Amino acid sequence: MAAVLENGGDTPAEINGESVEVTPARLAAIDGELERRENLTMPDELHEEPGQTPDADGPIILDTLDNYEELSWEAQFTARAPAIGVTLPDAIRTPLHQHQIESFDWALAAWQAGLPGVLNADEQGLGKTLQTIAFLTWLKEHMKQPAAANRGPILIVAPTSLLRNWEQEVETHVDGRGFGTLIRLYGGSLGSQKRRDAQGTETQSGLPQLDLAWLDEAFEDGRAHRYWFLTTYTTLANYQHSLGRVPFSAMVMDEIQNIKNRNTLASRAVEAMNADFRLGLTGTPIENVAIDLWTIMDRIAPGCLGSGTEFRERYAVPDTETMTDLHARVFRPRGQRPPLGLRRLKDEVARDLPRKRRFLHPRLMPKVQADAYDLAQVKLANGGPGAALKMLHHIRSVSVHPGDTGPTPPDQFIAKSARLGAVIDVLHRIREAGERVLVFIEHRDMQFRFAEIMRHMFGLDRIDVINGDTPIPRRQEIVNRFQRHLAADGGFDVLILGPKAAGTGLTLTAATHVIHLSRWWNPAVEEQCNDRVHRIGQTRPVSVHIPMALHPELGAQSFDGLLQSLMQRKRRLAEKALWPMGDSKSDVTGLTEAVASQQRGQHGVISEIMAEQFRRDGIAPVSPLADGSYELP
Repeated sequence: MAAVLENGGDTPAEINGESVEVTPARLAAIDGELERRENLTMPDELHEEPGQTPDADGPIILDTLDNYEELSWEAQFTARAPAIGVTLPDAIRTPLHQHQIESFDWALAAWQAGLPGVLNADEQGLGKTLQTIAFLTWLKEHMKQPAAANRGPILIVAPTSLLRNWEQEVETHVDGRGFGTLIRLYGGSLGSQKRRDAQGTETQSGLPQLDLAWLDEAFEDGRAHRYWFLTTYTTLANYQHSLGRVPFSAMVMDEIQNIKNRNTLASRAVEAMNADFRLGLTGTPIENVAIDLWTIMDRIAPGCLGSGTEFRERYAVPDTETMTDLHARVFRPRGQRPPLGLRRLKDEVARDLPRKRRFLHPRLMPKVQADAYDLAQVKLANGGPGAALKMLHHIRSVSVHPGDTGPTPPDQFIAKSARLGAVIDVLHRIREAGERVLVFIEHRDMQFRFAEIMRHMFGLDRIDVINGDTPIPRRQEIVNRFQRHLAADGGFDVLILGPKAAGTGLTLTAATHVIHLSRWWNPAVEEQCNDRVHRIGQTRPVSVHIPMALHPELGAQSFDGLLQSLMQRKRRLAEKALWPMGDSKSDVTGLTEAVASQQRGQHGVISEIMAEQFRRDGIAPVSPLADGSYELP
């Protein structure tokens, strides 16, 4: 090895009796291998997950500087020179909306200005994928020119559920081979890229397991830019030693909020990748707490928001002042440089998008559901701190359905749940209109029970379900089958989805209705679900339906009423600033205390209950519609 490193000319070097041509790519590979072997002999320098004690059985990951405790390193700003005109490439066959053209211009300006990366945080449904594909297609055209300074491949990392969507989007929007050759690093295709002797994952051995010798040759020949890699966050973490050696021209991190926890292997693997330009995509830059955004931005442009500890102290308590300041740091220009992030709402830039209306459908709980609620409430009020969250989840579940231990005819099963009764009424009206609907249900058992009920009640031959167990190819087949209504309207149809598994990345504009049979206390999650329908490509008004189960003696103090107030308050805050929208301890504590309250009265009239609900939420009185629903202003 030393003989190769000392050889500075073009003469071949002798290794194990064989003559080998010395090239820059091979020298770089040998440097990396020597460094790796040195690290393997120094176990005290292996970096484990923060907070873990390193041991021989822990994961072996790439070493990086960390900015959390203190600012260890900042990405440099070095201007880049375009080798072609800075205009939308001809290979993009899909006409872009004005806001998408502006996004393309912004990404290109950021690339030219030398920014290490950018965050596209446009609201769900504004076409972030197409915006990104347009920029990457331009970058591909730029790299065809020998004058381009960086001519590496492109890496796209996405949740498993979105891989086929990325392939279809590229096929749809880019002419011919304008995007180059796809290298799939997931599923069965991953095996074809492994070395013959590969065993386990790279985090177990610390040894590269992918056979990328062909890519070394592509770099030597000046054609590495013709390739693009598509993989998942998990695969990136598992094969970081191979992928970390590749100098990518660009790296896309779709649904980048998936790596908001800086301690995960996937988040640290993203940090360790060698990419000239990084693009993070998310419609929810802050899912739970402000520190989420720090991690995301530090993966895109290290050091841009200072150290993690300083950031956490500065934005520990979200209020209008701190959140407005944080918004400006990310989404406003810095001197002559473009902003690090782009954040637009549909109401601002997609005004031609059809209207989205929200309806509450309140129903009084039948006795069996109210009794189950009472029992859960007593246990919540008398339980200790450790049991409180568990009982709150149980009350949330009971508010959907009190449960059923044996086989029950569909009509009797529905009769036990106020929410289910409201949903069935809504579905009858949707069927009469010959339209399509997405029904979001969290629990697996209820997803399939509900599908059986729908088949029985509405005579549908097939109702598909998408949840975390749905394989990627099957998932895309279901989406394509549902979307066929856009080409040949087949009338009434229902698709059931899990909000976590199917709340992002899918385009389901064949539907015009969304029903939330079960709800979380995070408006961001709910909006992600709504935006599967209310997005670019939708041509008809969209209706979002929220069934509410109200206890006859608790009225607006029922779980569903209290949850609606919490969601309404958080949405209002989010409209004013970049606000954490989910799962905070204060929200859960406040909701638990309110639900545990034993205050009761005679609240058997829905109109009176809803009047109290709107007063509490600061909403002007709303009169019920003919079907008993209330449209939110």
